[in-house]
Amino acid sequence: MNPIINDLLNALIVGLVPVAIGALGYLARAVIGYLRARLNAEQFAMLEALARTAVRSVEQTLKSEEGEAKRIAAMALVRSEALKRGIKLDEAAIGAAVEAAVYQERVRLGA
Repeated sequence: MNPIINDLLNALIVGLVPVAIGALGYLARAVIGYLRARLNAEQFAMLEALARTAVRSVEQTLKSEEGEAKRIAAMALVRSEALKRGIKLDEAAIGAAVEAAVYQERVRLGA
């Protein structure tokens, strides 16, 4: 491949990484705001804890699985635990909580 094109592609990738990280942060904030608007403070704190625990659990138990399988497993864990605690959520709220927990876990690990 032409070295100039190669250099341009490398520069483009290096320039887009901070933009992508910023967009993920903005998305995580929007998701958290959406959930806070739908739930009271106690339910929101419980949902955050459930999602965080589910994400960590799935990461440990399903290391060899792909991302979609992990997301489905984490959502199932959050759904079942939320129902046990009397918190009724739709799939969008559960998915948003899991995605926010994944983002926060990546930030925590520095990935």
